[in-house]
Amino acid sequence: MDLRLENISKNFEKHGVLTDIDFECGEELVSLVGSSGCGKTTCLRIIAGFEKPDAGKIFLNGEDITNVPPNKRNIGLVFQNYALFPHLNVFENIAYGLKLKKFSNLDISKKVKNSIDLVNLGGYEKYPISELSGGMQQRVAIARAIVIEPKAMLLDEPLSNLDAKLRIKMRKELKELQRNFEIPTIYVTHDQEEALAISDKVAVMNRGKIEQFGDPYSIYSNPKTEFVAKFIGIINEIPLSILNELDIESGDKKYFVRPESIEIGKGNFKGKLVDYEFLGSIIRYVIKYGDSLFTIQSNKLVDFKLGTEILFEFDKNSIISI
Repeated sequence: MDLRLENISKNFEKHGVLTDIDFECGEELVSLVGSSGCGKTTCLRIIAGFEKPDAGKIFLNGEDITNVPPNKRNIGLVFQNYALFPHLNVFENIAYGLKLKKFSNLDISKKVKNSIDLVNLGGYEKYPISELSGGMQQRVAIARAIVIEPKAMLLDEPLSNLDAKLRIKMRKELKELQRNFEIPTIYVTHDQEEALAISDKVAVMNRGKIEQFGDPYSIYSNPKTEFVAKFIGIINEIPLSILNELDIESGDKKYFVRPESIEIGKGNFKGKLVDYEFLGSIIRYVIKYGDSLFTIQSNKLVDFKLGTEILFEFDKNSIISI
């Protein structure tokens, strides 16, 4: 199965929202990530058929669906607010799409039961939506999307209303479901960590364009633009003074290093500890060196006293040039 966008562009009142969006999603999960207003939700709405592109085409399994109405695309949708019907119980919410498609009562019962089993909601069929937790409501929304056996799935920030622990749990379950169904899945999120954790591929969007498209590791470790470097995760820009000491010729390039690629407690550089955060398995230090601040991530405990002078060094092999 395959979902493909070819040179999709969209304007609202002469303001460009999307420009030449071009990517492919096979039987995998692709996240669209970017700051608010970058166009990721508009892109999702165009795939769903709720918005029409001004240019470009959308193909689903080789079929041009650019002008196909939303209800004819057979695409499963999960929204941020779940969009469940409060007057219907769990079974009725999940069965809603099948009833619209005129399935028999027997087929509806079988398909709804399968979907309920997949999202671990057995025993909750007759529960009102109001009596379910946020996580359970999200499972109902997912079950309703997959019960129609869609050719693709679209998820618009489906975990943003959940607490941190449940969000981590649910993103694992979402990924497992996607692997089982083996259909193209587009996932919109503003959470970079979530995008890296859940995705097979990531599209980093900025001002209506895709700045970089690739697997999470390459996006993180080998960003192609300064925007991607600074948007995905934490990164330090290396000033010219340190580049000279490291015998690196800068030319027209900028150089960056991730916090985990700086070692604390040894090396040729000495800075002043100005802040730190204890995060359980790691400690995040902020060291002032000259006019620069470096964020360093380590599982090594050092003297926590602020103002202490601390040695540090760079892993030269992990320095990123752009």
